[in-house]
Amino acid sequence: MEEKFNHTILVVDDEAKAIEKIVGTLGVDTIFAASAAEGIEKIKSASIPFSLIISNQRMPGMKGYEFLEKAREITPDSVRVLVTGYSDMDPIIDAVNRGAIHRYISKSWDNEEFISTVRSGLSLYEVSRGNERLLRLAKDQNAKLYMLNCDLKEKTESDQKVIEQLDREIEALTGKTEGGKVAAGGREEECRQQLETILKENGLLTLEKLEAFQKAFLGELLERFQDLAARNGFSMPGGAG
Repeated sequence: MEEKFNHTILVVDDEAKAIEKIVGTLGVDTIFAASAAEGIEKIKSASIPFSLIISNQRMPGMKGYEFLEKAREITPDSVRVLVTGYSDMDPIIDAVNRGAIHRYISKSWDNEEFISTVRSGLSLYEVSRGNERLLRLAKDQNAKLYMLNCDLKEKTESDQKVIEQLDREIEALTGKTEGGKVAAGGREEECRQQLETILKENGLLTLEKLEAFQKAFLGELLERFQDLAARNGFSMPGGAG
């Protein structure tokens, strides 16, 4: 969501009436200080940082660019503009190069040019704060992604251990099952051989004895069916010959 800014401008100038008149047309809250020392106190006591600080170069006790250098140490995000009427630009250029000021305005300004500079400074502040917010958001997201990646890695390693344990248990069960099949097959063959041995020893494997056993068994079975049919009012064919 786009951040909304409530801008406040600090103007440090012992003769700020002309600047006050121009800035007043922007509808932005403006605080005034008559000296560099007062300006420093205003910055320190502000509840929120100033979006823009405008300072005159010529002030008693401290030059404007010196004041803006101190202001940067206290509120580095504030955009700093120097108003100068000096023809000697060397200290001004030096202050720009050191980052003490973002822009400077000549005292022989055009009102529209002054207003454009102020608006540009406020926009620069918004961009700077927006980039800072995005940077914090990116850091937070990166931290969350890192923690998520660590959690996923830990879970993956845990799941892998479970899978390996299941594989070992399946292998163990498979070995027991195969061993059981072999043992059961061996016992079945052993029983068959023992039964065959008993039948042979008792002479029960001859064809004649097997047929006699079948005939006797079928005869007895038929008699039982005939008896059951007679008791229930049915008739059955004659017995086996």
